[in-house]
Amino acid sequence: MSYAFPADLATQVVERWNQFVSRHDHPAPPLPAPDDLRHILETAFFASLEREEGRELQFMLCCTPDLIVRRDGPGAPVPVVPIQPARPVSVDTLRALAPAVSPTSAALLVRCPTDPGPAGRCTVAGIVNVGSNLARARSGRSFYHRPAPYALMIDARNAGELHVYRGGIRLASLHAGHLHDQLPVSGLEFLPISGILACGERALRARLKPPRHEPERETSDFQWIALLNTILSIVNGVRERGHGGTILLVAPDAKPTLPIRIKYDVDDTGSALGDRFVEFLNLRHELTDARLQQDESAPRRAAEGALTHLQNATFVAEEDLADAAELVARLAGVDGALVLQSDLKVLGFGAEIVLDAAQPVMASEVTGHRRRSGDWLVVDSERFGMRHRSALRCVARASNTAAFVVSQDGTVTFLWKQDDRVLLRRNVNTANPNMIGA
Repeated sequence: MSYAFPADLATQVVERWNQFVSRHDHPAPPLPAPDDLRHILETAFFASLEREEGRELQFMLCCTPDLIVRRDGPGAPVPVVPIQPARPVSVDTLRALAPAVSPTSAALLVRCPTDPGPAGRCTVAGIVNVGSNLARARSGRSFYHRPAPYALMIDARNAGELHVYRGGIRLASLHAGHLHDQLPVSGLEFLPISGILACGERALRARLKPPRHEPERETSDFQWIALLNTILSIVNGVRERGHGGTILLVAPDAKPTLPIRIKYDVDDTGSALGDRFVEFLNLRHELTDARLQQDESAPRRAAEGALTHLQNATFVAEEDLADAAELVARLAGVDGALVLQSDLKVLGFGAEIVLDAAQPVMASEVTGHRRRSGDWLVVDSERFGMRHRSALRCVARASNTAAFVVSQDGTVTFLWKQDDRVLLRRNVNTANPNMIGA
């Protein structure tokens, strides 16, 4: 088995910068010279393996030629706190300064000359206040976000794990000694469960008030993405806690087919998560209608005031929905599976799969395009750990059911059934499906 190293990641970044970035951006944000880029990635990689006072290092780097960091869109430059004197880019420097930043809100600013020269010229010259809004949006907790820094960003998320972005768009990743490719839009990963999601949307439809003046297709697309995003925000909440867990996603009419015993039932008289979802969608629809149908005869100040009120109410509803999803994600920390209907009703948690553990399940591991099944590897459930084996057996037995299995290292395996065939895909992209390249 061959392994990839930071130098391979640097090569991939340069190739993709030229293929997908420079051709479409005018001008493209500056990319460090190849030797500098390789040096930065190698230093970040080895620093990620270090510990500071017993803690693993997690940090983000923003690579730019000067102290002014533009945004990838409208808005003032990203705030920067300069450091004097600037320090060389080294493992010692990153280890010492990593506690001052966070992958979710702040980055170390690495100044990189744009002209070719020997490696080692770059310096750590400041701290960039990226803000937490972008990380919240990536994890699905927010639909709207401010533009990311218009620069090369390196996220050292875990030991030996690097993700490279151009602003908000991920170009390449190195994890567990391998380069990883992910679909540019996470929603494409989950098209196989469109039927399960459609059942949930139908169950919620009577409570929704669609906008009168928006094309029906746009409303439907937004609702589908919003539903998927809410589910993925729960998955991401489980990932961030580092304990792992299983989420069973079931269509409302398929509950009787689940081979489970729920230890902690949830009262079926209400759904806090579903209620918050409906409230957010209805406010978003009302806001959309107001924007499309402003009364031109009304005073401009009055119209703007009404829109501002609706915008604020929508943002509050979005925060309430994110908080409800966060609470549901915490339930997965209890031993057993979290059981969630696709209409966002929590059936219970601590669920046990009550099937013969000695009965193996054969599944096909989806690699590449999900329609190209010729090269898919048939795998035996006994090759996996307990969480994966239980989820495979449950998906094989139940109807209209899928599963997300989150490992302690944060990787997510997605399992579903198609034409009576159990399929799984590892390392799925669970980022906000409303963000391209997240």
